[in-house]
Amino acid sequence: MSRARVTIVVLVAALALGSAAVSGFAASLNLASQILTPYRTCTITATPSTTTAVADASVRQGSATSNFGTATTNNVASATTANRRLYLFFDLAHCSPAIPTTAIVRLATLRLYVSGLPASCRTIDIFRVTAAWSEGTITWSNQPFGTTLNNPAGTSASDTFNAGSPAGCQNLTTGAYIVGANPTADVAAWVAGTTTNNGWMLRDDVESSITAYTQTFNAKNLGTLAQAPQLIVTYVVVS
Repeated sequence: MSRARVTIVVLVAALALGSAAVSGFAASLNLASQILTPYRTCTITATPSTTTAVADASVRQGSATSNFGTATTNNVASATTANRRLYLFFDLAHCSPAIPTTAIVRLATLRLYVSGLPASCRTIDIFRVTAAWSEGTITWSNQPFGTTLNNPAGTSASDTFNAGSPAGCQNLTTGAYIVGANPTADVAAWVAGTTTNNGWMLRDDVESSITAYTQTFNAKNLGTLAQAPQLIVTYVVVS
């Protein structure tokens, strides 16, 4: 059975204070209530390429009934009749030790390795998927969010990041992992069990651009550990 590369790291000890001053309102500190709580991190990495802990697949409007679950790269693209979206799933059950349902998720970081960028700085939206999908069968035609363009609305995204080669863009370098993709609230809900983990869909904030814009990210099927999709979850176990 294939397994994801999962790492648990104690990052830093954080003090949970009984009370503190907030927004200019003074409050006394109850030192007796201080608890030394370690921050822990689970890293789920899409390697080897056969792992079931991670699923990734692009869907392409121009090849609406074709599946690209075995491709070595994934795309997010905005172009007339040639839009592309990226679906990602990370199985939190592969964290060892398991993240307790009572844990407090402090940060969730999505890491994708960039191998191609457009000449324009584009906003990429991250949406929580609400229905199950399969890496080996998903297509543009059967994707959970349907085929309507610019749907769902960008205002409902869990998080966004920018990518493109112009100076000042948040992610403007190929050959590196993206920064700024932090759908923390989604992961917190999955850990708590209040919503089902069906992963995310990434799309251009404005689809069907007259000028074509494409971001390319290395997929798990490339089989390169240092470039594999990753999810890093930093959390606190409440005692």
